[in-house]
Amino acid sequence: MQLRRTLGALTLLLLASGCSWFGDKDEEVIKPTALTRISTEVDFRSLWTTRVGAGADDKAIKLEPAVNGDQIFAASADGTVLALQISSGQKIWSQDVREIYTEAERDHAFAKDIDVITGGVGIGDDIVLVGTAAGEVLALRQSDGSLAWRAEVSSEVLAPPQVLNQLAVAQSIDGALVGLDAVTGEKRWSFTTTLPALTLRGTSTPILRDDVVVAGFANGRVALIDPDRGIAAVDERVAAAKGRSDLERLIDIDGKMVYQNGRLYVASYQGRVLAIDLNAGRPLWSEDASTTVGLGVGFGNVYLASVSDELTAYDMDNGRIQWQIDALRHRDLTNPVAVGSYLAVGDFEGYVHLIAQSDGRFVGRRKVDAKGLYTPVVADGNRLFVMGNSGRLSAFEIQ
Repeated sequence: MQLRRTLGALTLLLLASGCSWFGDKDEEVIKPTALTRISTEVDFRSLWTTRVGAGADDKAIKLEPAVNGDQIFAASADGTVLALQISSGQKIWSQDVREIYTEAERDHAFAKDIDVITGGVGIGDDIVLVGTAAGEVLALRQSDGSLAWRAEVSSEVLAPPQVLNQLAVAQSIDGALVGLDAVTGEKRWSFTTTLPALTLRGTSTPILRDDVVVAGFANGRVALIDPDRGIAAVDERVAAAKGRSDLERLIDIDGKMVYQNGRLYVASYQGRVLAIDLNAGRPLWSEDASTTVGLGVGFGNVYLASVSDELTAYDMDNGRIQWQIDALRHRDLTNPVAVGSYLAVGDFEGYVHLIAQSDGRFVGRRKVDAKGLYTPVVADGNRLFVMGNSGRLSAFEIQ
């Protein structure tokens, strides 16, 4: 088990108290695998780099940029939200969400030196959504960054809120999912689960489709929820808690899920990767697995970065392993993302690695941020957008 990363992300939830657990003396430091020379087949052509704001102090905060047409929207933990031209990186507008609050509200909501924006970025219906440490979802207008609405939720939001068909959905770290009107921010419904005593710090990102909202929870279950009523039609167990201690029984679903062609692919910590045929209402296949960052998809494969940072490609239809690589073990990989024929992952030293989806060979590598990468890359065609821990957003073209 990769205790260096996993224990650093643990949060002990004792009823309403947010107690932390495990100090440095309890953490086992595992040496990351040294990088070896690769045969470069693909080049990273740098397009532009811009500073969004200060980097996050909390590893659980992974603020993903969001692409919409010829614009990209990015946020930083210090409260800055930017809209940029995707081709040039030129700033269209900038908003400091702290200015939305009165001085009294800021003093109450945000302690000194605490991260302000903790979840984002979500886009849709002409709005940009971010979640805050104050337990709110803020909707900014895409045209100028002005406030469209703000909505209070039950606790801190760490995953990007999602929008579809005038419904905005946000998941908070207390196991609650809330459906909001995307025009007004008014609450439509809420769905709650019971959390185990010990969870990983983070949540998976909800998936919105026309007829379903998919959400994974810290109790190792995934729910398919009616978007109109907020009621679960299906509640499927991905992992079952085992062992005697709370640590051994951790089965959190924190990583990215994949919904494609009527199938849902989901993986948990200390559990399994599971494929569900939603049209037939039955599981297709499952394999033992453990991940905190989740899944990617492409070339008929589902890709998983494990807690020990092995990359595995599973056949989407039957779960057979197509290839597996361990050359990046213990390098704190980001979620695998398909870009063209390749797979992109970042690591703790700030490298982006490009891997052929066909056979798992390394085809390119580029160091992007000296402070490392926690946030998965964002792909748009053959372009990659990389948000580094320093608070810089960089754009590359893969050639």
